[in-house]
Amino acid sequence: MKRFLLLYTGPPTPPDASHEGWSEWFTKIGDALVDLGSPRTNGFVLGGDRSTSDDAASLNGYSIIQSEDRSKALELIDDHPFLALGKQYSIEVFEVPRR
Repeated sequence: MKRFLLLYTGPPTPPDASHEGWSEWFTKIGDALVDLGSPRTNGFVLGGDRSTSDDAASLNGYSIIQSEDRSKALELIDDHPFLALGKQYSIEVFEVPRR
């Protein structure tokens, strides 16, 4: 099985944003869920010159799933509730190689 890192990106979610459907989605994918992840807030950037900035990428959170391949991973996340927030929200998917 391959592991995939899901990065939830977009503008900050509104304080009253619904988290409806998340628990159901986690239950639906079952053992494919490796780490349900966590929301992210207050990001900052550390540069190579050790300077800092508050211009971090718009990362709302992450999860880790596992599947046989990319197409199966896409099937798992096709109905992810985060995508229901609108076009400005997306899920970036990265394969996480095992050592």
